Amino acid sequence: MSVQGSPEPNKPALNSSLPLSGECVTFTGTLASMVHREAGELVELHGGRAVKSMSGSVSMLVVGEEGWPLEEDGAASQKLTHATQLIADGADVRIVAESDWLHLINLNERRDEIQRSYTPAMLTTLLDVPVRVIRRWARIQLIRPVRIVGRCPYFDYREVASAQRLARLLDEGVTPERLEKSLLELSHTLAGTDRSLAQLTLLVHDEKVLMRDSHGVLMPRTGQRLLDFDATPDLSLHCGDDEAMADVGPDEEPDDDHPVMISFAEARMRLDDRSMSEWTADEWFNEGCRLSEEAAFDSAVNAFRNCLSLVASEHALLRDTQSLAVGEADPPCPDPADVNFHMADALYRAGKTEAAIERYHCATEFAPDFIEAWTQLGCLQTARQHWQLAEEALVTAISIHDGNPDALLHYAQLLDQMKRTDEALIYWEKYLRHDSRGPWADHARGRLEEAAQLPSEVLDQ
Repeated sequence: MSVQGSPEPNKPALNSSLPLSGECVTFTGTLASMVHREAGELVELHGGRAVKSMSGSVSMLVVGEEGWPLEEDGAASQKLTHATQLIADGADVRIVAESDWLHLINLNERRDEIQRSYTPAMLTTLLDVPVRVIRRWARIQLIRPVRIVGRCPYFDYREVASAQRLARLLDEGVTPERLEKSLLELSHTLAGTDRSLAQLTLLVHDEKVLMRDSHGVLMPRTGQRLLDFDATPDLSLHCGDDEAMADVGPDEEPDDDHPVMISFAEARMRLDDRSMSEWTADEWFNEGCRLSEEAAFDSAVNAFRNCLSLVASEHALLRDTQSLAVGEADPPCPDPADVNFHMADALYRAGKTEAAIERYHCATEFAPDFIEAWTQLGCLQTARQHWQLAEEALVTAISIHDGNPDALLHYAQLLDQMKRTDEALIYWEKYLRHDSRGPWADHARGRLEEAAQLPSEVLDQ
């Protein structure tokens, strides 16, 4: 579109068709799609004016979606607080989520990147959170998968980023009360803070108390079930075990309006009264996960073996019980495929690769659609340079779900190592369709750009 005539001296020509024409924009919080400098350049490119500070001249405040806009002391963003006050005073200020701002300037590809769901392995790269932490957070329901394909969970990036931000602030000494106050302040202008309040509650309980859910009493940190009570928990941050039991006499049942919680010290005393021979398969499984997370791999493997022994006993009991109709009995918990998968991970991290490979095979025997197990098999066989076995495992994973980015990534790497460049490029391109962020996405783009500059006869070699 051409503009007729010339602008007046010292006055920029305004193009009212640009989406940010006339807008004065500033940003708060960490952006998930880009750095603030690039965002400011995009504001200018789309007709607006980017400023670094919040003032009465600002008409739009964009809130980053890499976790919540919280200061290092846990307080709500100063810019957001200022904007909220200006709005209360009658100022015409819009508070816009990063995703909506990207849509406004027609960067829907980047918006889709933020809203895309990610596997544990992808989140490990993007957020620098160990995959075992991602799995533990999922086990205690701090984060919840938005979907599961071939037993592989996919998580909302923003939910995991929120959990990471809250966990880091708690680790740095910010009080739960300060964070709760900040999240409540944010709830007046930003949607989704109720979920972060629930995450904060779990993180606090993770360090302090036990809680009871619909299946019994558990340790939120490990998911291990220990004791049982007859009450329903109320997950209020300010209602710990002392407050919950303050008005309950020694012979009275707890009031259903209060959470039933118990300190770790008291729980350990009661747990010590139980012989380990009385532990359930579920308890042994969660103990194995806890030990693995603490790098006690040999002990973790023994815990998983005890779990599998009990699961096998339950299978045998079900086979021998004639009173139960076929198909009516619930399967043993936990799933033996999951137990073998976690045992394989512990064995690998203990340096026992051959044993780990065998356990990954056991996992796939129990669950042939276990994409992560097949992918791990492919990775371990690649490391051993057993190319054919590696390819068989990774091709199997892709055949189960051809949109799994982890399997596509490792297969593209394998093909590169095998010097099958033309085939590798196909899978690097497929990988980019499902993951366009992070270092591996940059590597994939680099490989494709490099290939585009090579003669075709070189690629065919």
